[in-house]
Amino acid sequence: MRIAPLALLVLTVAVSGVAAAQQVGDADAGIRVYKEFGACWDCHGWSGLGGLPHVGGDNDGMDVGPPLVSAKLDRAAMIEMVSCGRPDGFHPPFAVGAWTEARKCYGKTAKDLGEAQAPAAPPNRLTEGQIANVVAWVIDVLQGKSMTKANCLRYFGVAQSIVCDVFP
Repeated sequence: MRIAPLALLVLTVAVSGVAAAQQVGDADAGIRVYKEFGACWDCHGWSGLGGLPHVGGDNDGMDVGPPLVSAKLDRAAMIEMVSCGRPDGFHPPFAVGAWTEARKCYGKTAKDLGEAQAPAAPPNRLTEGQIANVVAWVIDVLQGKSMTKANCLRYFGVAQSIVCDVFP
């Protein structure tokens, strides 16, 4: 009967490992978040090289985010950045409940920051899973890498594109 507790321990460790692995995210699911829900491409560019000035429309400013290909953040720090944004307002907090007592950011709440440093409102709120997925896309495909034809086609969801022909 001593085998049963050991088996339970092994099963618990195995399930915990699966749960931890799920937090890593799915890069392919992250493409959709990057393009549609988070609108990350608008500031960081579709290829992660940084955003471009708006052309036409009622926004005559520029939404130019830093290039993600040269980002130095590890997975945990990037999840915190996407979840909480930046206190100076240059990156919106995408996590539901960010900057509240229930979901402190960088150890603080919005009340701690004051109105002048409050992060900008995001276009949408993202679930923890969506945040893990978009971070997986950035880290696995963009960060520290050059765009490839295969990843370009993967991003656009097509089998062929002249846009992607320029990449190796």
